Amino acid sequence: MSPHSWARPLYRIGQVVGTLAVITIALLTAADVVLRYFFNAAIFGAAEVANALLAVLVGAGLIIVAAQRLHICVDLFDAPLRRRLPKLYPRWIFGAELLGTAALATLLVQHAMHTIDFGELTPVLEFPIGWVFALVALLVIMALAVLLSGWRDEKMHQGEEK
Repeated sequence: MSPHSWARPLYRIGQVVGTLAVITIALLTAADVVLRYFFNAAIFGAAEVANALLAVLVGAGLIIVAAQRLHICVDLFDAPLRRRLPKLYPRWIFGAELLGTAALATLLVQHAMHTIDFGELTPVLEFPIGWVFALVALLVIMALAVLLSGWRDEKMHQGEEK
């Protein structure tokens, strides 16, 4: 079974989860604003739910970023490094992406385990927040798997060298 066979479904999961999260945030926020404006009554815990969904959106977005090989670069360093180290530069960037994603996954798993073990709850809805961290950690691990697979969304990279 090639790594590419499971990387594409992980990418699709990131797209679906991210889309659902952003739509839910938008609808929840819009409903909260309308209710505040017309009825002077907010949706109880809306901000807390939106914050949790934003964390999920970031985790899902990281899968997409990994598949599309998108990353932030500083032009001041990017052009000179590409010129001086043309063969080493892509490997260095990939290593930095891999290391950063692995570190983030490790920290999120540890934090999720800690908050679940201690039963930490959100202040308003008293929801066990550790499960949100666990979901985000799972999404980041999926992003790491996509990175390690070497697969990327070719529609985003037509005409580029691999």
